[in-house]
Amino acid sequence: MVTKNSKNYKPTFPVEDIHKQLKKMDKKVPGAVAVFIAAAEEYLAAEIVEKAAVLCRQKGKGVIGAAEITEAIKADNELKALLGKYLK
Repeated sequence: MVTKNSKNYKPTFPVEDIHKQLKKMDKKVPGAVAVFIAAAEEYLAAEIVEKAAVLCRQKGKGVIGAAEITEAIKADNELKALLGKYLK
């Protein structure tokens, strides 16, 4: 989920929404699982954005676009192993 705050967009990783989705699959899922998943999503997003920002700085661009995100994932071996099959 992304919330708009003046000029900046700030991603949020709502634990409650994740927990609701998990409960649809299994009624006995503890809340700690949703917290872990939200934290993992936040960490992964931060890694991707950080690497894309470095690429943008190297290219002299001021905005991170889909191409830079894709290139950042492809340039990192671990991210490519995790997400490479979802890229064009």
